[in-house]
Amino acid sequence: MNALDAESFRKKFLSIVDELRAALGYPVRDTEPEPGDELAMEMMYGNFDFSVVHSQRFRPEKILIECEFGEVPESRKMAVVERLLQMNVALAEHDGSVFCLDRDGAKLIYVLPMYLMKLNGNGLLSKMTEIVWHGRRWVETRYLAEDRKEPNEILNPVFLA
Repeated sequence: MNALDAESFRKKFLSIVDELRAALGYPVRDTEPEPGDELAMEMMYGNFDFSVVHSQRFRPEKILIECEFGEVPESRKMAVVERLLQMNVALAEHDGSVFCLDRDGAKLIYVLPMYLMKLNGNGLLSKMTEIVWHGRRWVETRYLAEDRKEPNEILNPVFLA
């Protein structure tokens, strides 16, 4: 992939960020980012920390959506990690997403790669809203069957921002 292609993917990423900001009622971006290899949009959405990362060097045709779901309870860490590894197999086959732990092994992070060319601001917002729903299930159950409750909730993106 040449530098021209990487630059067009960077512009697409910035366009998606601008569309997302507009959909959530944030002010228009008033500066251009410095040239470089990696851009990240970080925000709190639905009470979860998100980073949407674009790299011109590594897979510039994709972004990574990262969401921190919260602390892994120390008392149940082995059961939770075992369950997450089981889930990773199905998730990787479905959409390439995975669960991982932060560097300290204390917090759960959900990571989803997405192709830029198939995405716009509303699509990113929709995917982030879906991730919030999964994050709330994590908070409620730690994805362990014995803690499961049946949710009856519909999330509205405007109220999550």
